[in-house]
Amino acid sequence: MSELIESLNSFQHRSPKLYLGMVTASALAGIAILLLLPILSLNFFISSIATLFSLKSATELAALLYQLPLSALFAYLAYQFIILPLDIPKASEIYISVNKKKTPRLLALIQELEDHFKVNSIHNILLNDQYDISVHVSPMYSIPHLGETTLQIGLPLMQTVSADQFKALLARRIGQLSLAKNRVTGRINLYRDMLNQYLTACQQSSHWSYKPFFYFIRHYQTLFNQLSFYAIRMDELQQDQYAIEIIDEESFSKTLSQTLIASHYLKNTFWVAMYKLQRQYPNKKIFPHTNMAPSFTQSINMDDSRTLLNQLFQNLFDFVSPTPLLRSRLFEIGYEGYSLPDPLDITAATVYLDTALPKITNIFDKLWLQRIQVQREAPALVNSSEQRLNTLSNKILDQPLSAAETWELAVLTEKLKGYHLAIPIYKKILERNPMHAKSMFAIGRILLSYNDSTGITALDKAIFLEPAMKKSADELIVRYHSRIENSTKKQSKLTA
Repeated sequence: MSELIESLNSFQHRSPKLYLGMVTASALAGIAILLLLPILSLNFFISSIATLFSLKSATELAALLYQLPLSALFAYLAYQFIILPLDIPKASEIYISVNKKKTPRLLALIQELEDHFKVNSIHNILLNDQYDISVHVSPMYSIPHLGETTLQIGLPLMQTVSADQFKALLARRIGQLSLAKNRVTGRINLYRDMLNQYLTACQQSSHWSYKPFFYFIRHYQTLFNQLSFYAIRMDELQQDQYAIEIIDEESFSKTLSQTLIASHYLKNTFWVAMYKLQRQYPNKKIFPHTNMAPSFTQSINMDDSRTLLNQLFQNLFDFVSPTPLLRSRLFEIGYEGYSLPDPLDITAATVYLDTALPKITNIFDKLWLQRIQVQREAPALVNSSEQRLNTLSNKILDQPLSAAETWELAVLTEKLKGYHLAIPIYKKILERNPMHAKSMFAIGRILLSYNDSTGITALDKAIFLEPAMKKSADELIVRYHSRIENSTKKQSKLTA
């Protein structure tokens, strides 16, 4: 999977303009293929009309009998794609909407940045439980300018950075919409996000007409994600320039360090402790989001932070995440080394969410506890599953299974007979389709259950293929680290 990315590394360094031209051409090719449907429909319709007025033989009549149905079919598919309802995030059980009544300071900051970068109005502003700030443009009737723009802000990010740092990070994303510094890469980034939205919408729809679009977009997106890997990195680097319009270079270098330290702490320490507490005291209510900010500010050690930043700064290659390397980001803003961030006194969440903060953290804490509870109480339909497994096992003796049936066989085998018997089936799926993200994810999950650290690599590949899996993968990695930590402590006690 990463072979193509690695092979493009030197090419994009030697000829960045030629590389961007290739990525742009691949994006236009994808759009052109989708535009073939109405073009083919119109072509067959015109041919059928011409044949109808010059009908002289049985051959021409036969041509008419297939031209009209094909014209209707392609027109219908094109219409279905145009009206495909995209899943635009709204205030729901996993999102909290932002408005002037709840968070006036945050709204005022967003309005200030919109005016500064001269961007169109952002339609939806939502808080989620991810460590990120992202913008999504969801086209309406397949036309981006008629769509909705959604800004998603991660509460954990706001709880681990200062107000000025958050303002700079928010400026990066809002500035991205202006396309002032990144006309080509910015559009490539937005196009990549739109592909993901279309793929998700096609996958969620049960209507038969969306199946061809789903299979095309899935394979095309996988290729395009690899081709555009470095274009997204270029775009992220260019977005840093928007932040420097808001704060100076030195402050932004410290902002980069702060986000890396906070992200590492939350993923490898904080959430490990939260899951560990929940296992040890299953009847006790845990409030991770409420306690996140004080835990972070009290737990950060400067020596540990320096060691982490030094490791990240020394990293010269990364073919998994399109996020630019720390060294590259610092070099672009004129720094040859990293800077340790200042101690965090007041978080951005405290400043910009103000009195709404306790209510917001309480909502996300309840959602986290509900998710844990659902994982524990998930019903196992053993009898029906056994029957289906027997059916598939018998069928495979007589004829090859379809891709969907093979996947179902792997899942049921793992569920009823164990991991060791399921892995060969997952691997067989990957032999047929190396881009099957679910199988890659399953193998990574199984490897981590055996405390095999190579499972993290498999999960990283799955996330690259299917970004929506990131949250689940992060939870698995957190639990793995928690188990390793407990095992190390037990061995230390036995040795002592």
